[in-house]
Amino acid sequence: MPSSPPATPEHRRTGGRHPGRLLVRTVGGAPPRGLDPAAGVVVTDVGRPDAPAVVLVHGIGVSERYYRGLTRELATDRRVLVPDLPGFGRSPRPARVPTVGDLADVVLAVLRHRGIGRATLVGHSMGAQVVAEAMLRAPDVVERVVLIGAVVDPEAPSVLRQALRLAKDGLHEPLGINAVVASDYLRTGPSWYSAVLPHMFAYDTADAVSRLPGPALVVRGERDPVSSRAWARRLGALAPRAEVREVPRAGHVAMASHAPLVARWVREDPC
Repeated sequence: MPSSPPATPEHRRTGGRHPGRLLVRTVGGAPPRGLDPAAGVVVTDVGRPDAPAVVLVHGIGVSERYYRGLTRELATDRRVLVPDLPGFGRSPRPARVPTVGDLADVVLAVLRHRGIGRATLVGHSMGAQVVAEAMLRAPDVVERVVLIGAVVDPEAPSVLRQALRLAKDGLHEPLGINAVVASDYLRTGPSWYSAVLPHMFAYDTADAVSRLPGPALVVRGERDPVSSRAWARRLGALAPRAEVREVPRAGHVAMASHAPLVARWVREDPC
């Protein structure tokens, strides 16, 4: 088994605590149906149980819902796990606001609880940060990462500029996808969104990607205003083993609008 890399600053801040002790203590209410007791989140688990595993990790404010097209595509020959991160979608809100490192631990706990020893991790937007951090923490488990629409583009380092880019992206997305994203944002609510947002901005994506111990595929939509072409190319150049690809005519949520193409890329052998 490969040795783990040195603890990241994010990992040192959280002390590597198990998410079962950190995040399962949720605020009020009965546990929702499908709650993973090891990770404290609701997990969609579909496809062939004995097939190679793929985990799809959503971005800030949303849920597993915008991954459903990609989930259907991959579930024909993969085991697909899609967690709703703490406080998003159907998952209960944790006792404290999780960092990116905490979220990576949640994803790894989902795999451990199911006895999955190797998996490809796909992350969108803030989820790209989460899967990169998961690979740094558990390179023996995470065999490959796919980073879709990664944040935070240093050319738009403020909340306002990111918000303007996100609003512009709505012009490039199908109406159905906009409806799913908007309804998820409403369900999350401004208080929880605002509480998690500083951790997204604090995470150094470029540094994490530069230290990835395994292969990465950096993906963006051709028309994505949130994750620019220059930013994607920079991440691709920083990663020790990476490819950079664009989804033609797609916006920020490229895996939802072009699920068959992205599924084909996810299935590929690591570079």
